[in-house]
Amino acid sequence: MATISGLGVGTGGLDTAALLTQIAAAEQTRLTPYTNRQSSFQAKISAWGQITDAMKTLQTTTKQLSGDAFNTQKLSSNEAFTATASAGALSGTHKVVVTQLASSHSLATDGSKVSDADERLGTNGSGNRTLVIAHKNGEEMRIDLADDETSLNQIAKKINQAEGDVKASVVRSDEGYQLILTSKTSGEEGQMSVRVEGDDKLGEVLSYDPALGKNNNMSEVGEARDARLEVNGIKYTRPSNNITDIIDNVTLTLNKVSKDGDGEQLILTKDTSVAKTAIQDFVKNYNALLTQTSSASKWVANDASGLQDGEVATPNSQNGALMGDSTLRGMVDEIRGISNGIYGDSDADIRALADLGIKIDAATGQMTLDETKLDKALADNPDQVEKMFAGTSSNPGLAVQLGEVITTYAGDEEKKIEGTIKQTKDGLDEQLKLVKTQIDKTQKLIDAQVERYRTQFQNLDSVMTQLTGTSNSITAMLMQYS
Repeated sequence: MATISGLGVGTGGLDTAALLTQIAAAEQTRLTPYTNRQSSFQAKISAWGQITDAMKTLQTTTKQLSGDAFNTQKLSSNEAFTATASAGALSGTHKVVVTQLASSHSLATDGSKVSDADERLGTNGSGNRTLVIAHKNGEEMRIDLADDETSLNQIAKKINQAEGDVKASVVRSDEGYQLILTSKTSGEEGQMSVRVEGDDKLGEVLSYDPALGKNNNMSEVGEARDARLEVNGIKYTRPSNNITDIIDNVTLTLNKVSKDGDGEQLILTKDTSVAKTAIQDFVKNYNALLTQTSSASKWVANDASGLQDGEVATPNSQNGALMGDSTLRGMVDEIRGISNGIYGDSDADIRALADLGIKIDAATGQMTLDETKLDKALADNPDQVEKMFAGTSSNPGLAVQLGEVITTYAGDEEKKIEGTIKQTKDGLDEQLKLVKTQIDKTQKLIDAQVERYRTQFQNLDSVMTQLTGTSNSITAMLMQYS
């Protein structure tokens, strides 16, 4: 906006600075239509953003109610093992007997042969030698050792730097220093053999062949064993104590051998508390969304008081930013229509939200929840509640259908889908840029026009000053001759 300077009350008696200020203010009103549009676009973008956030929060709940919320199992507490269940685990009872835990193979050098962990144990001057650690499963580590890398500390360092399937450490025992090798692969497949190629002297410290038993330079301090257990009378052998492939969607972690060889009952029962929490969140998040859409579409009657004949009332400033928006109206209609729908089997007791204790206000669409009725429905008919929300592949339930509508409008980040609202906001952003360009262009025109008036007023001041001076001179001359 142009600044007003260099003007004042000229000798002609005109306050040109005040006049120019009034003209500049009048010129600025040319921006009003554009700034009003700018504010309108900004308000619409903000409103759609708030609605999108509310929809995505509700979308999280609909995804839970589409299945996961009803697939949580409550598991019994057991001593010989612990169990965890993932989505898809079925209720039921299983007898589990743990007869043996899996363990990793572990070997140790002879402590009586090494009194200093930094002592070189290989043949000096023989160049590189190779330490070979092989597993029963066929995996093999080959570690080259230089002359100055044959101490227990250096060997352990080289093994660990290789980041293979063996962990090495050096310990001090009563007899001396020992190198401990532990397989990272549990079970019999992790059984190790050790040899040194290119250095017989070091091989007298580091060598182990399972076939030789106790006739080895290294001793076995941890046996390679598989886990053994029975589930429902069937015997299983596994290399690890974490077992995922016996009971569908259940992980068994073996802790110890079953007492006296007796098994324990693993009991899985459906945990309805997760579904209840998800339904409570659904009601809360649904109401939050409807609150946002109602605020954005609100209409308040125009104030026509005090208007003269022929004058038109301006829109009320309390109207929602998206009042009359057809996209918003269609979206709300779809959401409310789905929420009032009937789902599930025709002979089921639970087919609508009302059967769960959820009432919907016909005017506002807001939900209220009767938790006592919800608890009873989940206790008596959990499968029907699940089917009402999740449905089937051929007959999708309420949560699935509502989730699809939300994805249509708000998109889905996980599936990389952009919804209708994103397209609408992009369109508003483009219009906002065009309005900003028009505002900048109009402001330059206004500034140029005000500058022209300022120049004209300066010229007027100069002319008036000259005229006043001439007038004073003539008056003075006349007075001399009078």
